[in-house]
Amino acid sequence: MMDKKGKLVVIILCILSGIALSMQFKVMVSHTDEGGDFTSIRAYQVRQLKSENERLNNELSELQKRLREYEIFKEDENFIIKNLEKDLEKYKILAGDHSVEGPGVTITIEDQHISEGIVSRYIMYNYDILLELIHKLNAAGAEAISINDQRYVSTTEIFLNSNQIHINSQPMSPPFTIKAIGNPETLEAALNMRFDLVWRLRQEDRINIKVNKEDHIAILKYDKPQHFKYAKPIEESQ
Repeated sequence: MMDKKGKLVVIILCILSGIALSMQFKVMVSHTDEGGDFTSIRAYQVRQLKSENERLNNELSELQKRLREYEIFKEDENFIIKNLEKDLEKYKILAGDHSVEGPGVTITIEDQHISEGIVSRYIMYNYDILLELIHKLNAAGAEAISINDQRYVSTTEIFLNSNQIHINSQPMSPPFTIKAIGNPETLEAALNMRFDLVWRLRQEDRINIKVNKEDHIAILKYDKPQHFKYAKPIEESQ
């Protein structure tokens, strides 16, 4: 970018210098034809060249000033664009538009075996446990969450129908694996607090629940289009 601008300045200066020299040549010829004194002509030439040189220096300074202003503007523009791109990526992750990876925790939850071949259906009829676990993870700073590889976003629905739990309209049955990306230490500590949800579930001895810290977790993107029919952004007044 700077090479092109530098060449442009040189070309402009060459044109201006050519015009100035041409004018000086015309002045010299005019004075010679009139039979003027050569010394006075030379002095006049020197004064004119000094004046023209000063004018060209001023012109060059102005061009350099414009180039600096242009560069500053481009840098500011690039800075703004980069920040906008970062914000866009952040909101795309929050909306579930990107598959993501990073450290975090996994929670595995399944019903206890009551006896040989008989499994409790405690989770099925208490599926709000899943919602409460997600609430705990969000409160602890989870940046992305999935349940059985279904990305949890603001429009995700979890409900019981036909003896199955539906998540993002996908019917599922226990066991459930919840993945959450965030600070593993913080997420684990929030889940394992004494007298809180996970602690109480373990005391009831109706389900098996495990919380594990992970160095690497991959969470798939939300694979359904999200349309807003009624909600519209409010234009902020200036």
